[in-house]
Amino acid sequence: MSIRAPDGTLDSWAEISKHFSSCALLCGNGLSINVWPRFEYSSLFAQACDGALSPADVKLFAGSENFELTLSELNSAIRVNQALDIPTDVVFGRYRSIQRALGHAIREVHVPRTAIPDGTLARIRAELVRYDWIFSISYDLLVYWAMRNPHDSYEPFVDLFRGRSRLRFDPARTDVATGNVPVLFPHGALHLVVGGDGETWKLRQEQMRTLLDQFGEPIEGDSQARPLLVTEGTARDKLRAIEGNAYLSHVLDRLRRTSIPTVVFGASLGRQDEHLLEALREHPTRPVAISMVPGPRATLKLLQGDIWGRLAIDHVYFFNAETHPLGNPALRVPSGA
Repeated sequence: MSIRAPDGTLDSWAEISKHFSSCALLCGNGLSINVWPRFEYSSLFAQACDGALSPADVKLFAGSENFELTLSELNSAIRVNQALDIPTDVVFGRYRSIQRALGHAIREVHVPRTAIPDGTLARIRAELVRYDWIFSISYDLLVYWAMRNPHDSYEPFVDLFRGRSRLRFDPARTDVATGNVPVLFPHGALHLVVGGDGETWKLRQEQMRTLLDQFGEPIEGDSQARPLLVTEGTARDKLRAIEGNAYLSHVLDRLRRTSIPTVVFGASLGRQDEHLLEALREHPTRPVAISMVPGPRATLKLLQGDIWGRLAIDHVYFFNAETHPLGNPALRVPSGA
């Protein structure tokens, strides 16, 4: 297996795929943008600031753009006030306001399920099924929708949420049977919820309400439940939010322990994702393939050099995202332009 210093060129997926016949996938927003260009927003915070967040709400972010952290801190304040018999109305009002703003921002940019041809999801699913482990850092519903087959089954995919009345994450039940493909969400996702007690579960499709309809809405029986999303922010804020949730911390630990070759598709691996690079560095001898959108060679060389230097592992391949099945332009939903 050869290795070369970053030079701004990109391999094709066909040229390097032989090194990744049994591998893990770390999938970012690039897949989502390829299908629905409106996913290419700069941040949910910026979207929410365009009318949905009040000035009082914005102050509570204290320089961060991370909804998960802000909602978590407000939730803690509510619990403390209740324990001290201090009225919680004002804090709870801000909590609900920010939660509604997040739901509004998501629904503004998210593709409706009815807009995606079944064939598009089938093509994505056909690619996902060839991986041994899947880590999706994009919190939209595209990967989750693609997991479902035409027979209303998710096999062979599993997501570690189990139960009857409520599909919960149990840290004591994280085993994966041979032949199953785990799909994990290191930054949370739209269909995941964390309750006031810190327990994480996933929403179910309802007869009259889609998952998007339910997102950001109050959860019956748990007034402090909130969406589990680690949104744009600093690396420190992201890691803090991840370590504060049992499901997210388990997923990041699982990524750290995954030693097989890994394909990184559609993830920028910028400074805000240092925790992902740290996880990949845990096994420096395994090959890693990183997708990039074609561009000027000088620009690509700079980007490659930055990632290559920070990743510091033995075998790194940079490949043209458009040559990979998940980057195929034919997946694009025309109305998403």
